[in-house]
Amino acid sequence: MSGRIRLHNMVLHTKVLGPGARCAIWFQGCPRQCKGCMSPETRSLDGGRLINVQRICSEIVRLNDIEGITISGGEPFLQTDALFELLDIIKRTTNLGVIIYTGFTIEQLHVQKNIKIDAILSHLADLIIDGEYVDELNDGGSLIGSANQQLNFITERYVPYKHMYDEHIRNVEIRASKDELFFIGIPDKRTLDNWIITAHKITNGTGNESV
Repeated sequence: MSGRIRLHNMVLHTKVLGPGARCAIWFQGCPRQCKGCMSPETRSLDGGRLINVQRICSEIVRLNDIEGITISGGEPFLQTDALFELLDIIKRTTNLGVIIYTGFTIEQLHVQKNIKIDAILSHLADLIIDGEYVDELNDGGSLIGSANQQLNFITERYVPYKHMYDEHIRNVEIRASKDELFFIGIPDKRTLDNWIITAHKITNGTGNESV
């Protein structure tokens, strides 16, 4: 029987969260209160919506023009069972690469001695970017929010792209839906501050809705 993911959002095509075109998935729920968090709306543990894992996988496997998936949050490892099921299906049925962002460190995940977490850390993910966001250590590194976060290459798949993480270039995308404007990528601090101001104006009907 398929489990369910408490999902905040899912974007089928983006080019700002890893090499090539990617499907991006944001898990809902995070107990951290990181100063400067760009996605505070993902914190609520009972927010988002519950989506069947099989349904999400069905959406992904139909895509024929992406290199892989990127999973963020929220905190994906708060939903270990659903995360494991999702990645197990993706790795068995596709050749897609997997990048995961987590506020835990690899060491903190290992000490949980959870066989599903161990499987993710050993072969179901290709790259794990770990560590909580520290606003004071935001040095503009590409695809890493703050300098304390580490690239953990689980497989060799993304090692050839390591140079792109060493560059200080941050690209972002903004998507609009009927419910919200959604910011994709890791912005520099000035961009994030401007985005917060603009989004607030739009939400309150005081600004131009063209962003």
